[in-house]
Amino acid sequence: MSEKVTREELQKLDKHQLIAFILNNIVKKAGDEKPPACNATSPPGFGDIKLPAKPGAAPSPPLKCPPIPKTPPPVPGDACGDFSKKKRFIASPDQVVGEKRIFVKCERCDKTFIIDLPKKIVLSNPLEVVPVTILHHPEHALTVYLDQNFESRRDYVSELFTLK
Repeated sequence: MSEKVTREELQKLDKHQLIAFILNNIVKKAGDEKPPACNATSPPGFGDIKLPAKPGAAPSPPLKCPPIPKTPPPVPGDACGDFSKKKRFIASPDQVVGEKRIFVKCERCDKTFIIDLPKKIVLSNPLEVVPVTILHHPEHALTVYLDQNFESRRDYVSELFTLK
């Protein structure tokens, strides 16, 4: 194309040709002229940052950062001991006496049952949440998961099937 381009010639160009034409003319003008001198000061804390004068210029030296540690730092609280694992006292069945009253609701029968459960079932078990199955109907049973405070963590109804 010639130096002087008419409006009609620009209108005939497609989108990609027009963008290329504009970029070529901007690069030519930027290469011919020197950028005006700038007396502005950089904001506080940004005085050390140097930007390249032109695109394609040599990159600035890498920033000096501390090296990344190969092992992660210790988690706070590890020095004092691991409190995430709950240490609990498991009593022998001979030491535990008495009963604990729990209330269980059967969703199938829509009844609430009051059950006197022996404490040794829960307190002498090594599990933190103890499953206890209660047979109250010939066709289904309740399984209740009790924690060490005899609070229900989960319960469900299961069908009973007898082998003949």
